[in-house]
Amino acid sequence: MGIYQLLIVFILVLLAGCITPGPAEIAEQPYYSTPSPTVPVTPEITSTPVVQTTPVTIFQTPPAVEVQYKEPPKPEENHSVAIEVNYREYVDWFLLNNNNIRYYTTDEYVCGQYTVDMINASEKAGFKAYFGAIMFSDGTGHALVSFKSTFSGYTSWYFFEPQTNNRMTEQTISQVLQQNMGKKVSEVTVYGYYDDAGDKDPATWRFAYPLYTKKY
Repeated sequence: MGIYQLLIVFILVLLAGCITPGPAEIAEQPYYSTPSPTVPVTPEITSTPVVQTTPVTIFQTPPAVEVQYKEPPKPEENHSVAIEVNYREYVDWFLLNNNNIRYYTTDEYVCGQYTVDMINASEKAGFKAYFGAIMFSDGTGHALVSFKSTFSGYTSWYFFEPQTNNRMTEQTISQVLQQNMGKKVSEVTVYGYYDDAGDKDPATWRFAYPLYTKKY
């Protein structure tokens, strides 16, 4: 796939596919369900870090738009290895502090902005969260807050829907999103580095250091 096609695909990831606004709902799901013994679990196979030395440009800034990006990650800033958080502490904090005070507005405040705002709020509270990019089979996409944690001796990636507080695991994310959004997930990627250039237009953002990727 050419670079132009990649740019178009990832622009669609954040500009299309976000869920419509509604009252905040906390999903009545267990914190974690141990996979059935009949299903083999290999938690680390799909989460091997891919180390890159410079940020990868996914979205291209339109020529008429001037934005100031952050400086590229310094060598001592290791974005290729995920920082874990305490599962129960972070989940409890998220549910108490995500007030969903902003409404979804097309081209103004979409799922990408929800995700970035909650990642920044998490960092201020002492928790490390990451940008989860979802690609659907129809070419549209979605954004989720992602975090890595060890629960009951099992290390995994977890996902929060910042608009509804719904939470998912590596095993349930495809099923939950298809049920809630009516779309089939084709790929999930968690990025260790993102740069929104201080801008609210997802078309200008850059991402790098994919920490977890799964194709369906």
